[in-house]
Amino acid sequence: MTTGFARLSAVDLTSLAIEAPDTPMHVGMVAVLDGASICDADGQLRLAEIRADIDRLLSRVPELRRIVHHPGWLAGSPLWVDDPSFDIGRHVNGIALSPPGGEAALMRVAEELLAPLLDRAHPMWRIWLVTGLPDGRVAAILALHHAIADGLAAVRLLEALLAPTATATHSAWSAAAAPGWRMLARDNLRLRLTTPRRLIHPPRTCRLAGSLSSSRQLLGHAWHAPRTSLTGPVGPHRALAVLRLDLATVKDVAHAHDGKVNDVVLNLAAGGLRALLRSRGERVDRIDIHAAVAASPRTRTPAARTGNRAGIIVVKLPLGEPDPAVRLRLISANSNNAKHEQQLTTAQGLMLWLARLGLLRRFTRRQRLTTIVESNVTGPPAPIRLLGADVIDMIPIGALAGNLAISFLAFSYAGVLTITVRVDAERHPDVPVLVAAMADDWRSLMALSGTDQREAATW
Repeated sequence: MTTGFARLSAVDLTSLAIEAPDTPMHVGMVAVLDGASICDADGQLRLAEIRADIDRLLSRVPELRRIVHHPGWLAGSPLWVDDPSFDIGRHVNGIALSPPGGEAALMRVAEELLAPLLDRAHPMWRIWLVTGLPDGRVAAILALHHAIADGLAAVRLLEALLAPTATATHSAWSAAAAPGWRMLARDNLRLRLTTPRRLIHPPRTCRLAGSLSSSRQLLGHAWHAPRTSLTGPVGPHRALAVLRLDLATVKDVAHAHDGKVNDVVLNLAAGGLRALLRSRGERVDRIDIHAAVAASPRTRTPAARTGNRAGIIVVKLPLGEPDPAVRLRLISANSNNAKHEQQLTTAQGLMLWLARLGLLRRFTRRQRLTTIVESNVTGPPAPIRLLGADVIDMIPIGALAGNLAISFLAFSYAGVLTITVRVDAERHPDVPVLVAAMADDWRSLMALSGTDQREAATW
């Protein structure tokens, strides 16, 4: 279905519907940069120059000058329109860490900055440039609403926005006027009249039957999720922990156990959760928790590498298996079966129906279908430059919503696989137990696989 207007997709609308003050739906990225080229001789940010550079490069990513427009009754679904009061100074700012300014302090600042909701009256993204890190380094903390882009598209936007260019030139920009109600109402009527006639779309009754069938299938896979202390309504406070692995070693270990990189991530998550529950005195034998695993139906064509196309499959993680090698093979098989048996778009369709009924937030805070959320995003394979500076490290930060109080987000960059664990800080203050167990399982996997222990680069 095509339209002359950039209407929000079902995934976009779901991200907006589920959001609340205690569950912001923006994702984050912390990029640690060599600060020599973006600071002056006194170590101060060249903030005015950086803002001007980013403002100039926004012509590459017009999505970042847009806001959500609600057209009203009979005019169809919300759409993206230019922000008439766009100001780069509202989106790019600087902040200084107090000495000594290590990674732990940077992560605390990132959590503080990412905690509030993004203002929907303006484009839903922010960049904070953080000074005060060791060795003159600068961190760029990016917040981007999930309604704008999924993980793969967010990487594309980041590279397009911040990568250097020799050809881009500055041109005056002015916001295009939002289309009027009459025009949108005609467009909405045209879509409603023409869509049923398209041969590529089945009749409405068939679509409904297919949707119900897919939903029943998904519920069948996710039913009987175990009751543990891992889930509970998410509050406003978050905590972060980071684990870095050498990507080549992860691939070697995955292949040795008939799996893929994401299977290793899920396996380490399972080992960490097993240790966490055991430390709380909870049983783990014969417990299979359900992971909501993000998957992308994107093709490899450049035109499909924009927007928001995330899907979900449910993968069972056998916490009762203590051997990380045996558990990895089980998870690899479960993951492979889920990819073949489940439709990526079913979960989003169910969420959209709940959103239309006004039940989405209530459902997500009480659901008993999944226990954790996990995603794996492929980043740049070779070192890149942002804002003209070498990027030393990239740390992803996922979102928490509903009663899924633990997320695992993996991101590969320049040979390093970084896994960020984000939790509800009040519900899971013992997250160090989880991450330590993940590291222990990783060492065991390398030893059992006979893989050379290569250390991941860190800053």
